[in-house]
Amino acid sequence: MFDTYETFLSSSAAEYVAERPAIEEFLKVFAPHIPAANDLAHARAFLKSYSGQATTFKAYRTQVERILLWSWIIAGKSILDLRRSDAERFMDFNVAPPASWIGDAVRQRFLPRGGVYEPNPGWRPFGIKISKSDRKRAKEAGEELGVSGYKMAQGSIRQVFSICSSFFEFLTQEDLAQGNPFKAIKGKSRWIRTTAKRSGGKSLTQLQWDFVIETAELMANEAPESHERTLFIVSSLFSMYLRVSDLVGNQLWTPTMGSFVKEDETWWYEVVGKGNVEARIAVKPDYLKYLKRYRQSRNLTPLPLKGEQAPLLTKLNGAPGLSDRQVRNIVQEVFDRALKRMHEEGRSDCEVDDLRVATLHWLRHTGATFDAPHRDAKNLQADLRHKSMSTTQDIYYNSLDDQRAAEVEGLTVKR
Repeated sequence: MFDTYETFLSSSAAEYVAERPAIEEFLKVFAPHIPAANDLAHARAFLKSYSGQATTFKAYRTQVERILLWSWIIAGKSILDLRRSDAERFMDFNVAPPASWIGDAVRQRFLPRGGVYEPNPGWRPFGIKISKSDRKRAKEAGEELGVSGYKMAQGSIRQVFSICSSFFEFLTQEDLAQGNPFKAIKGKSRWIRTTAKRSGGKSLTQLQWDFVIETAELMANEAPESHERTLFIVSSLFSMYLRVSDLVGNQLWTPTMGSFVKEDETWWYEVVGKGNVEARIAVKPDYLKYLKRYRQSRNLTPLPLKGEQAPLLTKLNGAPGLSDRQVRNIVQEVFDRALKRMHEEGRSDCEVDDLRVATLHWLRHTGATFDAPHRDAKNLQADLRHKSMSTTQDIYYNSLDDQRAAEVEGLTVKR
């Protein structure tokens, strides 16, 4: 129902529908007692208030689309007519949607065709993550990818409650709905489990990281015109515990070489991160050699000048900026090549397993995990930009778990 974040911001409601005539035709399918067009307008107004950040918008868009479609197609009523029992049915539906509602990959909602945008027949409201190894196995065997293993994560279930409740609070405050059916649900434990908190983020082993950074260096040496940038991205994510948005920017901020700032003898990287919060990250002296390599490949001075406006990342043709997906693809290529090198050296499955499923975000966790034993927790928290010290402690300082493990090490079954 709602296309990309950029399209949502740049188009009025009328322009958006005019470019996607299939939406209007779809809304006319429903019975007269279901004012689907009005529901869609209310949903658009709600999403407008959460359009400050692309990631926030996407999360809210997902849940709003699902409840709109479920309300019209399954419940057969307007969202304004939903009650507590409907909200409970919707939660049950989220936990076990029919296979026809589940896709096996992330796909665009609309595709350009004949001067307009038409619905992508492959898009589905729900998606299942299928590992790269399973995809390769299915392709080699000539088998179809199934969606029978779909399972909604606990965090996603909490997100359904949170976002749908916010949506109905909005509708209630606008005098459109009589109340919030999600707020009326009492037994949320039916869908949400309380789990014990476990320490540890997803990170590479020392051996895996050695292969990753060596692979990036080999790529840069072999093809500097394209892969000095690759090496810079990988080393930056790891060394400064960055999120992808710290490299590509957001709606309100675009990183430049001037984002590197020197004060006295210390370098800092200044970002505008989650929630549009300004922060500065300490730059390791050892990292500067990667920054210098990258800048020299772009014919810039070895280190950034004060207020330098050169874009941090550029396309291979020199045009400024990369998308988060492009950066993820660059990192994935490094992971794939590193994995191949490990196989060629005869490394065992247990040595390579994590690298098969690693994502860009693992580099942030890996860097912090390696550095935690050598850094004060408060300073690491500041560079990670965690709001709570407990988050940093739980993920990177496992003293309690280590102590528990050490206590049982010498205990035997027979005494």
